[in-house]
Amino acid sequence: MRAFINGCRNVVGLDGCDLKGKYGGCLLSATALDGYNGLVPLGIMVCKNECAENWFLFLKHLKPRLDEHPVQEINFISDRQKGLRDAIHTLFPTSPHRFCFRHMYQNFKSHFKGSKLHTMFWNAARAYKAKHFQAHMDSMMVENVKAFEYLMGEDPKSWCRAFFDHNSSCEHLSNNFSESFNNMIAKIREKPLCTLILMYGQLVMGLFYKRINACVGWDSGDLVPSAKKLLKLMFKKIGEYKVAGAVAGKVYKVTSIHSSIFTIDLDRKTCSCVQWQLRGFPCQHAVCVLQQVRPNWVQYCARYYLVDNYKITYASGIVPLEGPDD
Repeated sequence: MRAFINGCRNVVGLDGCDLKGKYGGCLLSATALDGYNGLVPLGIMVCKNECAENWFLFLKHLKPRLDEHPVQEINFISDRQKGLRDAIHTLFPTSPHRFCFRHMYQNFKSHFKGSKLHTMFWNAARAYKAKHFQAHMDSMMVENVKAFEYLMGEDPKSWCRAFFDHNSSCEHLSNNFSESFNNMIAKIREKPLCTLILMYGQLVMGLFYKRINACVGWDSGDLVPSAKKLLKLMFKKIGEYKVAGAVAGKVYKVTSIHSSIFTIDLDRKTCSCVQWQLRGFPCQHAVCVLQQVRPNWVQYCARYYLVDNYKITYASGIVPLEGPDD
């Protein structure tokens, strides 16, 4: 949990998976994301089944440490399991709760057929602006009223990017990092309880050890390699945009080859496309402006993308668990 508090985004993925051993049971997990988009295990709980009572107990134990994160409120992302939803609402009543798009999409496809409807749903979910979301939903209402009503039965704040918390620096629609954790622990899910816990501890310890060693050669005061790689990709597209100054050194107008216009405010670190605000990382339009002034890119990115922040995340390491005889 120190890693989460010190360096991870204020986003927590929650998921449950069945245990495959002789006695069955269920494993509940909480995971977070570091600045390299790597999953960070926060905790697990082994229980008889996935129900409201067990989710409440699990989250109740996590709550004191989750509340220590410097950026509040915590953003949760999970499937729409009712017991989990109730537990989050009770313990974290003001926290945003995203529903995994992948699960929603599968359910939607089982109720409504046709690629046109499916594309409308996808476009609505990934829209960064409320007006674009509304336009896609209006088109769906014309196409199929029941499909529209089905989706609007869930608060769009739970599944559309246009309404996500900008303080999260995270645009994830799906709970893929929790699914990745379930795959990571596949080999330990069939083990007896004590062995499972010891293997889980070994897995997390090895993960932290590997990552802290991997970043030894990274330069302090710089961006993590994945962030620099993304910037390089955007540099290649700069020729597709024209930049015009509006307020010297502060506000700029960027026009795409398709004549779309975007307004960049460097002081506020905002773009009218909204991607900069939601990601905490300059969008393509901001990069077109910033490359003209040769900036220190670190100043325009959320702290999660910084090497120093990444190193702090894993600095504490994980102490080995004692064996069952001890």
